[in-house]
This record gives sequence, structure tokens and C-alpha cells, in this order.
Amino acid sequence: MNERLNRRISAVVGVFLVLVAGAIVVLGDGLLETPVLLVQVTLMGVAGVCDIIAAADTRLTARWAWYRWGGLGNIFLGLSLPLGFAESGTGRLFVVGVAIGGLSLGLMGVDMLVYHGKYTRNERLDRDGT
Repeated sequence: MNERLNRRISAVVGVFLVLVAGAIVVLGDGLLETPVLLVQVTLMGVAGVCDIIAAADTRLTARWAWYRWGGLGNIFLGLSLPLGFAESGTGRLFVVGVAIGGLSLGLMGVDMLVYHGKYTRNERLDRDGT
């Protein structure tokens, strides 16, 4: 995939995450009384903001490459995933499965953030090796 397409996808995902988090804040009753849900919604919203930043050329992406912002968004989203099921009463196996999915998403984010995509993309995205 090319950079432009990746950044467009990042924009769509980011807007979706921010809209979902915003809808939960506006429509959700008892958000402050449920700390786990509050943390999950906050992480989801921050992940969306990171993805939106990754999609645009701004001073933030001039200081920190767009894919690093996307990686940070993946980390936050990966952390938020299992929280939705932590107190839901679903089986432990399901929660563990979702946690593994969140962990894998978070690890892909770490690769983008720290290693410039070397392990998930088979080449560094910083191209100059820094």
C-alpha cells in the first residue's frame, strides 16, 4: 500500500473512533460511575485523535512522522479493546481472546512507533534509516 492510501484509511478510522467515543459520552448514562468504561472511551477517543493527526500534514507530523502517530493510535486502541469486556460477565476465554487481539494491535503500533514499521512492513518507513 502506498502512503497516501494508508493516511486516508487512518483518517477514516480516526473519525470513526472519535465519533463512537463522542456518541458514548453524549448518549451513555453513568459513564463517570463506570471507571472501566470511562477509561475505554477515553483510550478510544485518543486513538482516534492520533489517527486523525496521522492523516494530515501538520506541524505535529512534521515533528513526528505520520506512521508514528498511527502506531500510537494502534497502541491506545489495543489497550481499549479488552476493557469493553472486562466487567461484562462474558466468559474469561472471550476476554482473553479480545485481550490477545488488543495485544497484537498494540504490538503492531509499537513496531510503527519505535521501529518505523520494520517488522510489520518488512522495511523501515523512515527510508533514511534514522
